[in-house]
Amino acid sequence: MPKLRTPAAVLALAVALPLLTAPVARAAALVTELPGLPGYPTHRTVAVNDLGQVIGFTSGNGAPHTVHWSPGGAHTDLGLGIPSGLNQAGQVLIQEAVNGAGPYVQRPRIWHAGKVTDISPGGGWVIASAINAKGSVPMTYSTSSSGYHQERAVMWQDGKHTALPLTGPHLWLSAINDAGVVAGNKLPMFSGDAYAFRCVDTTRCERLATAPGSGMYSVEAINEAGVIVGNEGTQALRWEGSEVTVLSKSGGVANGPQAINERGDVVGWTTEFNGDRKAVLWPGGGKPVDLGVPSPSEAVAVNERGDVIGWSSADNPDAPRAFLWRNGRVTYLGSLGGAHSLPTALNDRGTIVGESTTADGTLKAVKWTLISTTPVR
Repeated sequence: MPKLRTPAAVLALAVALPLLTAPVARAAALVTELPGLPGYPTHRTVAVNDLGQVIGFTSGNGAPHTVHWSPGGAHTDLGLGIPSGLNQAGQVLIQEAVNGAGPYVQRPRIWHAGKVTDISPGGGWVIASAINAKGSVPMTYSTSSSGYHQERAVMWQDGKHTALPLTGPHLWLSAINDAGVVAGNKLPMFSGDAYAFRCVDTTRCERLATAPGSGMYSVEAINEAGVIVGNEGTQALRWEGSEVTVLSKSGGVANGPQAINERGDVVGWTTEFNGDRKAVLWPGGGKPVDLGVPSPSEAVAVNERGDVIGWSSADNPDAPRAFLWRNGRVTYLGSLGGAHSLPTALNDRGTIVGESTTADGTLKAVKWTLISTTPVR
């Protein structure tokens, strides 16, 4: 979790950040429970594509299983592991920790229309966090199952592995666009040189510009224009070409591929005087916008039309409440009867996925289908 910022940085942000007074709207979305696998008490969602396919995983009662929900809600058990990506073609990227106590073995695979492809480059600990529309997957891996340091990098594309010109000890490849541009970050073993980078193809990788300040870099997302967003310690950053822009010295970019859209809109949070996070939108080329949702709150994803989803726990510090921000108007999404509702992803066709508790406190995977928004008078 990002650390809290200094009061001076918070003050500077408060002066620069315009307050958007967003009308609150009554929830006007159909809330649907996604059916779970028998014998598993909890299900969580990870992603939804424009086909309406949803992926998630089970929790409790043993090792997690990946779950695929069709647009109509039918569920399929994709086997052991946790999904880390879903593309518009319906390919699901899954990571299965075969042995996490040593020797360390984690294997990635791609599921598509019932066919499973093992894409592991070796027998050690492999991390595969992103997949593009062409099915290309950047991966890092340890050279020995006796260790878990991510020392090497490879790209799976066109049915084969191609080594990337990168070495560890700690590599993270966290984002890829459809042009095959990969972005990630490198961490030293203990202290020293830490930086973010991009690989424009499988033969050339380059450092991204550094920003004033200190802390480890974490790349979160990249769009088709090659704009990269991420964090450095307690700063939210945007890289475009050879330039870096500090979006906030007191905030963070949301985690995941939907932290930025093709217009260059970026979502995340800023930090208030009391240390609470506040949901924020950084429009492409514009000034930051306070979404008008009370803190503590975070924005977690933005789609291509500029819809933003996130959560606020202002009413109950122990239970987040899901919201949708559209064209300056906030809609609080309903639940399955409990106090907890948390969105994770959305598509461009009015479907939002996440989780909600029932009246008895059971956590379920859900999707919200937006119908309309009615302002509260």
